[in-house]
Amino acid sequence: MKKFNRQLAWNLTVILLVFLLSMWIHPGPLKEEIGVFGGPALCFYGFHIVVSLLLGKYERGTRYTTAKLIHRYNLSWILSCLFALVAVVLLQFQEFSRQVIFTNIFGLLAGEYLIILFFTLFRESVPLRDPEEITLAKESGSTSRFLTLREGETGKGALIGPSALENAGPEILEFISHHCPPTSGSYLVADTPDSSPLLSYPAEEFRCLINIRQINRVRHINHFLQVAHSRLRNEGMLVVCAETSHQRKARIMRKYPPLLNKLYYSGDYLLMRVIPSLPPFRKIWSYFTHGQSKVVSRPEILGRLSACGFTIAEEKGSNGLFMVAARKTGLPVKNGYPSYGLLIHLNRIGQNGKMIKMYKLRTMHPYSEFIQEYAFEQNHLALGGKIRNDFRITRVGRRLRRYWIDELPGLLNWLRGDVKLVGVRPLSKHYFNLYSPELQQRRIRVKPGLIPPFYADLPETLEEIQASEMRYLDAYEKAPLRTDFRYFRRAVYNIVWKGAKSR
Repeated sequence: MKKFNRQLAWNLTVILLVFLLSMWIHPGPLKEEIGVFGGPALCFYGFHIVVSLLLGKYERGTRYTTAKLIHRYNLSWILSCLFALVAVVLLQFQEFSRQVIFTNIFGLLAGEYLIILFFTLFRESVPLRDPEEITLAKESGSTSRFLTLREGETGKGALIGPSALENAGPEILEFISHHCPPTSGSYLVADTPDSSPLLSYPAEEFRCLINIRQINRVRHINHFLQVAHSRLRNEGMLVVCAETSHQRKARIMRKYPPLLNKLYYSGDYLLMRVIPSLPPFRKIWSYFTHGQSKVVSRPEILGRLSACGFTIAEEKGSNGLFMVAARKTGLPVKNGYPSYGLLIHLNRIGQNGKMIKMYKLRTMHPYSEFIQEYAFEQNHLALGGKIRNDFRITRVGRRLRRYWIDELPGLLNWLRGDVKLVGVRPLSKHYFNLYSPELQQRRIRVKPGLIPPFYADLPETLEEIQASEMRYLDAYEKAPLRTDFRYFRRAVYNIVWKGAKSR
């Protein structure tokens, strides 16, 4: 019933806002306008709600697909419009303002489409896994499910054996000789656009596996990596290459003269990166490109390898080519959903130990969550417990974090009652277990907050963070409202004047 009540409440809110907007833009005293149009509007919107209930527009138990949701919203709106038009003709409401009538009719349509967009956006948010969740997913993984062909894989144009090296440049040949020398044992060299040629070999056949074809020109990248994983022996080495998004941009900027290169890159970015990420165009783009013209970033390549059971041994960029040697050390992640899409959610511990979904805007490259340990080894930690100069964060993501825009979806958690405005930070299971037992018990007695005590006290170590939260909880138990207001004021001061950033 929560879904039903929530959707009904949103619909009623939209109805109220549309009606008030129609009254505001219509000339005349507001009270008089409401008196004139209030009765007919109540009949129109009352009929709309009744039709919506009869059509089952609001979800009770079953979750609707986006297409089904759009269909039911459209049908209820069309029937309501027909009712309004019949009422205008039969009851001789011709003297009513057409502006008011059309504002209510089409304002309702626009408002309900915003509801659909809102629900779809949050429902399709991708879970961003924590390191301990990824470890558990790898422990429960299996390679047996990657031993069949995927749709569209034919192996057309593939080269297997020494002939594949004919297309390799000197840089990759040197890189291969370093990680897969001829004395390393059984190895396979391929130049293949998909995994089909590898499936003809037995499992755990090779000590080394090399694909000369750039990974962004391989169909079903993850499936290819998972099949390669299954054909390698334990501790076996996989060597792949790619053109990263950064290298692609540098190539375009060098190839064309100033100004023209920026215009060309803008079009390339829209066509090759933005459009393929939009659900309506994803399949169309894949059909025309055969899934072999992807633009991938360095963190995404490394993250995909890690998600498929590999550990990065070495990465190297040379002459517009990015090369990676990765060692088979574990199992692929089960259901390794990447953080594609604008919106992500994180599983966090809320009041009474209940798990809640905390929403955020994505600020990292896809698959970045799978290389957190690698990023830490590369750059170590900065003050405040975050990775120094984290290469996984996108340029846009840094700006979003700087101005706290990435935290705005958390307001939905506040509206749903999952969190309050000020309170202890909602933690993952991993970080929650790092806290003292006493603080763990005290934390789950209260709702977590969007603005934690961290931004009021600015602690640097885990011990200081725990002490800061303990002081907050002590004060909150004595005077909840006064404490939240005091911490809110101090946090805003530190954020605005001292530059404390979203973490």
